[in-house]
Amino acid sequence: MEPLELIIVLLCVLLGLGRGADLAFATDAATGLCTAGAVWWRYLVLGAVVLAAVLAGRSRPLPPEPLRSRRPAAGVLAFAGAVCMLAAGAAQFVLAAGTVSTFVRILLEVACAVWLSNLGRSWLRGDGWKTPAGGLPVAIAGSALFYWNVLMRFMENSSSWHRVQPTAAVWQELAALLFLAALARTLYLPRPENGRSLHAAALAAFCLCLCWELPRVLLLLAAGFGGGMAAVLPELLSGLALCCIGGMGLACIGQGKAGNN
Repeated sequence: MEPLELIIVLLCVLLGLGRGADLAFATDAATGLCTAGAVWWRYLVLGAVVLAAVLAGRSRPLPPEPLRSRRPAAGVLAFAGAVCMLAAGAAQFVLAAGTVSTFVRILLEVACAVWLSNLGRSWLRGDGWKTPAGGLPVAIAGSALFYWNVLMRFMENSSSWHRVQPTAAVWQELAALLFLAALARTLYLPRPENGRSLHAAALAAFCLCLCWELPRVLLLLAAGFGGGMAAVLPELLSGLALCCIGGMGLACIGQGKAGNN
């Protein structure tokens, strides 16, 4: 990993630690409203780290060759994300089904699970790389989940600038969408210009989908064990899937250095 990338990764980790402290000590759990400090400072820090990650990613292309080979870490994370995504769809079907939008989301979560499992199989193959099965249509369907989630967030209009989590969730969904779309282009349509987009999207996904999301997942897990698991299960599983996608971004960054050796 290049020194600049290492600095960005450390900044993302510090952002995650700060987010965890903010959720634990300066945010009301029931309303999501901040109880201490200005909300704008939270957005400023988050935006600054994400912008730094994107600019650092754009500074160096990520070659496709390392991604088109056996990569156990990325493969395990892809499979873990697929399991979480499939479980999230099943939990919503059992606990929260009832609207057309929910059924569409469940179908897209299944498609995303298929896409991630295809990636996992390709990265874990012992007999050499093979392009993920299903081609671009499956990759597009799997990535469309996050586009749908962004649309539904605006349609539900449950966000507020003073409630950081639902607002930042839009950024997270967009980061996951851009990362998976860039990954699909690099694997199926390898071109030099795709490398920089993938690198920037991978760093942004690591920041938003893993470092920013993990503290909330841990709080949801604690709430679930406290007696409300059924209420938080779909959201918890979706959050775990996002964390796996963010981890895939970090795995891709490490592979970029290997591809230059």
